[in-house]
Amino acid sequence: MSNQLTRSVRVTLSLEKAFRLFTEKIDLWWPPGHRRFDESEIILEPRVGGRFLEKKRSGEEIMHGEVIHCTPPSRITYTWYPGALTKPTEVDVRFSDMGDHTLVEICHSEGESQMGEVWNERAQKFERAWGEVLSAFVAQAEQF
Repeated sequence: MSNQLTRSVRVTLSLEKAFRLFTEKIDLWWPPGHRRFDESEIILEPRVGGRFLEKKRSGEEIMHGEVIHCTPPSRITYTWYPGALTKPTEVDVRFSDMGDHTLVEICHSEGESQMGEVWNERAQKFERAWGEVLSAFVAQAEQF
């Protein structure tokens, strides 16, 4: 089994709203410090083959990943190029209805990247990044 890290958060949104906020409304909450460009737009297309990209005002786009699995409103899986060596890592996001809240679980794994020993070093960076990204998601969920 490949190396992986997991994080989870709870939001007081319905399953459908949590999924929509994470995917279709990602630009509302994706932290500025986790963007390649100032004043860019983050887009995550919630469908198999959909793109996870960042778009500059000039129209230039940078591909961060591609959706490889999508079953709204419970799961989206995409490849992730930032921080990878040659092939992308993989991010699996699952949404579970817990009654009064939705549990959002992230599993970030080596995927096709085959980082081997480098994974542990990169995973520490991914872990810190997910802490910041998920905090921004939770903060936006409180206003959504």
